[in-house]
Amino acid sequence: MEPDTYAARTLAELPTHPSAYRRDAYQRTCLNMISTGIHKWGFVVYRCTYDDDELWNRYLAQLKSFCSANLLEKRRAELLEQYLDWVVIDDRATLDNASQPEVRKHFNQWVSEQNVPTLPVTAITNRSPIQLPRFQYCLYVDKQCLDTVIQFQEANDGTALFIDLLPPMVFAIVDRTWTLEGTESDDGDDRDEAESEEDEDEEDEIEDGGGCPLIDGSDRRYVGWVYCNAFYVGGLYETLHQRGLHDDETFPRPPAIYPCGDRSMPS
Repeated sequence: MEPDTYAARTLAELPTHPSAYRRDAYQRTCLNMISTGIHKWGFVVYRCTYDDDELWNRYLAQLKSFCSANLLEKRRAELLEQYLDWVVIDDRATLDNASQPEVRKHFNQWVSEQNVPTLPVTAITNRSPIQLPRFQYCLYVDKQCLDTVIQFQEANDGTALFIDLLPPMVFAIVDRTWTLEGTESDDGDDRDEAESEEDEDEEDEIEDGGGCPLIDGSDRRYVGWVYCNAFYVGGLYETLHQRGLHDDETFPRPPAIYPCGDRSMPS
């Protein structure tokens, strides 16, 4: 009989073997907090628009509500809410109308000031503390993203059976390690591309990272950030323990919106 991990109310009460989390939607979040000794989870959020404080407060409240609702659905609210730590970077002087590259630079500085331990406290997982989603990715909200809370809340009149099918509230998620030259994961993709057939067609070249429309000066498939439906923010944190934003089977290229990529941000 499988152990009931849902009765745990603190991390200390959780088992430390991955097999005990077979049906747990937040197993990696739990195990990596135990393994790294960093008993916090959640994203750093960058506010990059300052024209409407009331709308910003609505957006932030809705974002947190999405996460809380998912924790309830997955039976992890009583355990994980106490460790959930939203860090909101709100600095009009430096962030008003800031671009993703500017936010990436700021986030790298923020991470460098957190005194993140070099090594985990146990070997439960192979994740080092600096690789946690909390220190790898940040959320970026500009005016275009902020305005999406209006369309979502106007459509959400309480009658929808599937909230995720409503017009999405959107944020961008930024990879702090990305550069125009690519990340380590991109370099791996380049090796795969070099080994592929020389006569591959243009479509294959685009899939492998070259020949896409320019975004932030890059024509690679992966440009260091992705648009996301905020409804999935809790599950996104869990997913990023296993798959980075460069995973083209999981994360679409902007302006398409994660998940699925069947909807896009207007240009």
